[in-house]
Amino acid sequence: MSAKSSRLVLFAGAFAYFASVLQRSSMGSATLAAGDRFHIGAATLSTLGVSQLAVYAAMQIPVGMLLERFGSKRLLIFGASFTAAGNLLVAFSTVFFIAVLGRMAVGFGDAFIFVSMIKLINNWVVGPRATRLTQVLSNVGQLGQIASAFPFAFLLQTEGWTTAFLAATTFSLVAIALVAYLVSDSPETFQKVSPAEIRLLPQLRENLGDPVTRKAFWAHFSLQSSGSVFILFWGVPFLARGEGLTRNQASWLLTAFVCIGFVIGPLLANFCAKHPGLRYIIVLSIWSLIVGAWLIVILTPGTNPVWQLVLLVLAMGTGGPASMVAFDYSRVGIPLRRLGSSNGIINSGGFVATFSMLFLIGFALDALHQCGLGSSTDQYSLSGFKLAFCVQFIVLSFGLTMFMVERRKTQQLVGNHGNNS
Repeated sequence: MSAKSSRLVLFAGAFAYFASVLQRSSMGSATLAAGDRFHIGAATLSTLGVSQLAVYAAMQIPVGMLLERFGSKRLLIFGASFTAAGNLLVAFSTVFFIAVLGRMAVGFGDAFIFVSMIKLINNWVVGPRATRLTQVLSNVGQLGQIASAFPFAFLLQTEGWTTAFLAATTFSLVAIALVAYLVSDSPETFQKVSPAEIRLLPQLRENLGDPVTRKAFWAHFSLQSSGSVFILFWGVPFLARGEGLTRNQASWLLTAFVCIGFVIGPLLANFCAKHPGLRYIIVLSIWSLIVGAWLIVILTPGTNPVWQLVLLVLAMGTGGPASMVAFDYSRVGIPLRRLGSSNGIINSGGFVATFSMLFLIGFALDALHQCGLGSSTDQYSLSGFKLAFCVQFIVLSFGLTMFMVERRKTQQLVGNHGNNS
């Protein structure tokens, strides 16, 4: 196919990811509205996010295996259909249990999208250009978070719950049409693997036993999760209720979270292309930046100055582009015949950490409130948030420790050569 055709294919894949991120992050803008709509506390409220992300993470390995057999196009259409159906359910829900089922459907469909887009890129583009395109198209997809922070949030405030979620759902329907019309799984010259050659369970065992896959899993776990917890669920309540910012100020900060990716993403991609042996430096540096920014915010008494909040958001915003290093590890170190299923395992890493932290923060907020710590009158007090956010350090430290363990194993495997560092 022509270069123009490849651009259209990748555009359709990126739009499907954009629509998926919009559906995924819409609850982040609706967290407080959901609490009022269903009359629930913080721990119960976090179930909306935990159930969605738990399904997403649980589906990553099956999706990776299905991707090898059915290809990106079918899975993109299937996934977008489920995210649309899930948010339709949320739009008309008046009972909390129905909303949870809807968000689980969103998580189920969302699980098919990102790894299918990555597979599409790797089928159409090779070498360092694939690394750069992965960063660019991932950042384009993350614009869905801006769509949820502004137009979706505006509709939620002015037109109400049902209208806002219905409007978000239309983007998935457009994505289905674009993928169906524009996407092909690979160029005509691409050497396809016959489904008969794909032995799914042996392939899964091989990937789980591969230290490159495990190292990439922990890199994704350590870098992507803190920002996801913030942008998908607890960020708006923390900024608006805890720090006392207006809804517009909170939205602008979330926009900065996404925009920093367009600056830092290409720099990280070029670094990976030129210095593949130093990719671990990105993991260590960005992890330290995120943890350091959180420590500054948590240890500052009272409300934080704006510069600290901006630093925190920008630090977490670098975590998303930096987590793409995980897929550069797999692109170089995993054979193409099992790359899709390997990327499914890797992509689950960040979301396993995310839903763990998301639930622990909600549980901590409720526990602190009931014990009279943080604030005896406000469940979403600033002091309560700062104490609850400390649980992140346990999860993030565990992830980085495991990354270093698996990195040492890959060094032993390749004789300490640089390309898998």
